[in-house]
Amino acid sequence: MGNASNSRPSAQHVLSLHIIGACVLICTVLALTAVFLHPRNCALFSKLNQRGVAYKHVFIDRTWPDTVNDVTYGAKLLITTLEKGELARRLDCRGWQTDCFFTVRELGIYREALPELT
Repeated sequence: MGNASNSRPSAQHVLSLHIIGACVLICTVLALTAVFLHPRNCALFSKLNQRGVAYKHVFIDRTWPDTVNDVTYGAKLLITTLEKGELARRLDCRGWQTDCFFTVRELGIYREALPELT
């Protein structure tokens, strides 16, 4: 008869597997968090950069009144700049996410065209 203890994994071996599994899980969670928290490259950012606007934050807030009409698209546009502070404006599209533009008079931007929203 064989020794039963040789067929079972040792406690140290099981502990090592648990530690490796925990490390893999933690790395996966951190990688997914980085992907979801990374700011998306948006045409709006590109347009602001082209005009030399030093902005800290850009926030597009699509709230209930804008979702009533499914033919056009509108959203509140909040831009925080270093020079002018927070500017609240609009982003509008004539078609559903097509033919889009925004205006920020304080920055000298009038009906700046945007590509189709995605």
